[in-house]
Amino acid sequence: MLRLVGALAIVVAFIATGSARTVGVAEQPRIGMQGTDTRSPVLAGNPQGANRAGVFVTLPMTNGFTDATDALVETQGFVHNALDALEMVRLVDRLQDSDVVLTVLGRGTGYVELTAALQALDPSVVSSPVMLYASDRYIEAMLTVGSCGEAATNGTSQSKSPSCYRKIFVGLGDPDVGQGVARAAANSWTTCANALARDVQAWVTQNASRLLALRG
Repeated sequence: MLRLVGALAIVVAFIATGSARTVGVAEQPRIGMQGTDTRSPVLAGNPQGANRAGVFVTLPMTNGFTDATDALVETQGFVHNALDALEMVRLVDRLQDSDVVLTVLGRGTGYVELTAALQALDPSVVSSPVMLYASDRYIEAMLTVGSCGEAATNGTSQSKSPSCYRKIFVGLGDPDVGQGVARAAANSWTTCANALARDVQAWVTQNASRLLALRG
């Protein structure tokens, strides 16, 4: 059982909004316990080739308009740069060239803001429990695959397409920083973006075969 430490308490922001939400894939190590490569076989042999799934990073859209703010545009840049630095992710510049759409929904601080953000989502969007402190920063993004229409970049919209898959990723600061690392650096937007990017890479890598098959 978790103990209260000072005035901070770890909480779990787990929102049920009318339908069961599955627990998503956690970041998985690239090398297994026996020293074997656990990457998808599609990507392991050719990480830099065209066989990698294409990821398009964008902002929320409503009725054809981008729901942009200065903070959101800045956050999109952090996430884009974090993904670009990873070996197993291929970024694309056009929606039509992508296998996966990643919509940067927002950023905030603490479980109260994150809970409100998760509650606003459509019930069909897959989300997972998130553990964080009241002072922890987070970045929230939605990964989309399939024919979702306008719901592809809008987490509050409903999609009636059976092929539409949407999942929430939340990137947090790193609480397990070593000595000599400032708390501000560990709780920066860049750190949150890096954490989110690693989880997105894990999802894309483990689902690479399925994503490539959907290209037709």
